[in-house]
Amino acid sequence: MSDHRSKKRLQRLTRTAEALLKQPTRLREKLANARKKLGQTDSGQLQGIKSQLTELIEFSQDTLRGNYQTIEVKTPVMVVAAILYFLLPIDSIPDFILGLGYLDDVTVITFVYRQLSNELEKYRAWRADAPSEIDDETRP
Repeated sequence: MSDHRSKKRLQRLTRTAEALLKQPTRLREKLANARKKLGQTDSGQLQGIKSQLTELIEFSQDTLRGNYQTIEVKTPVMVVAAILYFLLPIDSIPDFILGLGYLDDVTVITFVYRQLSNELEKYRAWRADAPSEIDDETRP
């Protein structure tokens, strides 16, 4: 895929993520779909990022519920855009291509996770101190 097409796809996903953050019902549905897809995917390529993607989904759920407040406005947008990329069946490398299908998903999730490492560190500290009822309501 060309850089121009990749840039356009990222811009479109970012706009979609911004819109979804204003539509809690649709965002909850997308997050549930991502959790389901992650649970049903046995790709060895995803093994290294399953915990990262799970954390990004939980971060989104806690942000959506208002349980966790981020300082950076763009953080939830980046997280949701990465989750949306994971949900795309046909992306830079279609998921159904054996051996390669999730390589681009791994790259996107890893990139976002690293870019947001400081915020996610704060989120993990918040989760560790969060009341148990908040922790319980984020689990499927």
